[in-house]
Amino acid sequence: MLQPQPYKQMNTLAGLRQNGISTLKLYLLVYGLLLVVFHQFIYTIPESVQWFLFIGTMLVTGIPHGAIDHLVDEKNLSNQSRNFSMVQFLTKYLSRMAIYALLWWFFPILAITIFIGISAYHFGETDLMILPKHQKTERMFFLSYGWMLLNVLFFTHQSEVVTILNSLPHFLDSFTDALVLLLGQYKIYYFTACVAWLLGSGYNYYLASKTNPKLIFSILVQGLILMAICAKLPFLLAFSFYFGLWHSLLCLQSIRKYLMENSQLLAWNKLVRKAALFSVIAIVGIIAFTLVGNQYSNTSDLLFWLFIGIAILTAPHMEVMSDMFSTIKSSPKVSVNANA
Repeated sequence: MLQPQPYKQMNTLAGLRQNGISTLKLYLLVYGLLLVVFHQFIYTIPESVQWFLFIGTMLVTGIPHGAIDHLVDEKNLSNQSRNFSMVQFLTKYLSRMAIYALLWWFFPILAITIFIGISAYHFGETDLMILPKHQKTERMFFLSYGWMLLNVLFFTHQSEVVTILNSLPHFLDSFTDALVLLLGQYKIYYFTACVAWLLGSGYNYYLASKTNPKLIFSILVQGLILMAICAKLPFLLAFSFYFGLWHSLLCLQSIRKYLMENSQLLAWNKLVRKAALFSVIAIVGIIAFTLVGNQYSNTSDLLFWLFIGIAILTAPHMEVMSDMFSTIKSSPKVSVNANA
């Protein structure tokens, strides 16, 4: 078991800047744009290849980035001078998954609403953790940023979204019909509204926090590029890029710094070994859940059950990561003059 490290070795925003986060983001944005150009103008990527890339990113980075939550939770507790118990961690973790699974079974509309809300905050918190701490304004910016990205990711892909919504028991047909109209006839206006909301929330944060305007500008440009990539790629490729690559790799890089050993970044091979067991368990669980759900439901849509399986698995992960980011933000070494 990884031994707790002294508080002074804890991750800081400056440490993240010095260990590849900005470079990693740049590489991923370039990759995403090249993928868009390739798919749109050179060669339409077949659906079979899209599924291969989707499953590949889920197996290699998407699921493993949450498979070391026990180590993150241990470090969170050590920074609070509290002892870690694997039994208590698993009990808390699995109980949250079970409660959320029951919520999906009995109240699917409420479950998907909660999932989108906490996912939006989690994605925004991960992407914008470079920002200096500013209480409520910061949290609202996290939520707005992540919410706009999810809006573009899900609501510019009409057929996949409608398929998922129609698969929910007792879903409102009238709402689905209205959504089809919105995403069909008024898609461009909806996308424009998302862009305006993102820019407005960034400007509001700047007015309240007086953060370096260059930092805010770079964050907004980053967000706009991500929105364009997600809108122009097919749903499977867009989800693979944003969740499987962008979000997961940024989380893994942050975790590496957070779990420093002897003032050194946790090596990637060591990180992979520590994530292996829980990754395998999670993968087997999602496959089993997908097969069972697909067998005993009224729908044969694989994407729907994969979506629910990932949602149930990641619900407690978001809480663990939020605690980690909160601990990072509380470090007295945090620099407010960060570059995105």
